[in-house]
Amino acid sequence: MDRESTYQPSAYNSQIPRDLPKGKSPDERGGYFTRTAYGTPLPLPGAQCREYIAEAQCDVFDLEKIQNNGSDEKKCRYMRNPHLMDFWPTLFEWPVMASTLCYVAGWFCFGGGLSVTVLLFLMGGTEELLKALPHMMPIFLFFFLSWVILMLLTRGEPKLKKDTRFYRRSGMVSIYQKDEDRLEVPFDEFDPHLTPRTGPTGSTGFLLQLVHRYSDLLIQHINVYNEEFEVYLEWERLHQFMDISQPIPDRVITEPARQFDPVTAEYDEKHDRPKHFWRDMSDEEFEIRREAARKAAKDFPWGKTRKQALASGWKPSEHRIDWQVLKEKQQTA
Repeated sequence: MDRESTYQPSAYNSQIPRDLPKGKSPDERGGYFTRTAYGTPLPLPGAQCREYIAEAQCDVFDLEKIQNNGSDEKKCRYMRNPHLMDFWPTLFEWPVMASTLCYVAGWFCFGGGLSVTVLLFLMGGTEELLKALPHMMPIFLFFFLSWVILMLLTRGEPKLKKDTRFYRRSGMVSIYQKDEDRLEVPFDEFDPHLTPRTGPTGSTGFLLQLVHRYSDLLIQHINVYNEEFEVYLEWERLHQFMDISQPIPDRVITEPARQFDPVTAEYDEKHDRPKHFWRDMSDEEFEIRREAARKAAKDFPWGKTRKQALASGWKPSEHRIDWQVLKEKQQTA
């Protein structure tokens, strides 16, 4: 497995950028409402923060997924080969909708059920709790059975059709088109934009959108993030994944795939990165690292390079952890 035979000539390389013409100006894209829908451009200089376990969708359950029995090849196939392709799903597909409903049912069943139980106990003690049980049980059983059924239905590799696919080895973005062949566009022709969103209840959030420089094509990430830094981090992650001058982002869920990407495998060997760095980590250490990573990502001076950030006093997550306290906790666990 070598670079020349793995990556196509069209693969994106930030160290050898293409000489691309200037794209549409904001005024050329339309009126005020069109520009507002696109959001604010993100002039970020590539992957600089790199605190990827601070991502909102990264949690301790990712550790459990890669700790399961099975070969790394099997795990990669289950994840749609994350060394080859990243993808943005759309909510309006059954596998995505089913996974969302499964999450909601599980939350209401376990999180909601526990919260209501504790609240009733605190308000009226055991007697009040026993009175409410006959009314609570049917609701609990409904959400529990829904969760079990949806868990079974969403097992295995998701069969997505309408997703947007980002291919690392070719540098192309594959976009679903109804009743037509998928459209393929070079990744480096897209610019990232941050777009505020207000929900029906008045809650606010932020979206990551990719705007094509030479057309009105727009791709929207499915997640609505609570904080702006999460959008910046998501763009960094995608940018680094597509950039073959860099290893794929060091994330928990994609650790089994690192050995199958030539640039990443070479990087890991050169830097003595353990093959199972995340897999062999305890839940306690992971949670401490994740909390430190979120603080580091939130404090990062976005728009600056990592070198500039360090010079200004920013500290990465590795320097925010009291390793002695962690060691003592692990010894007493």
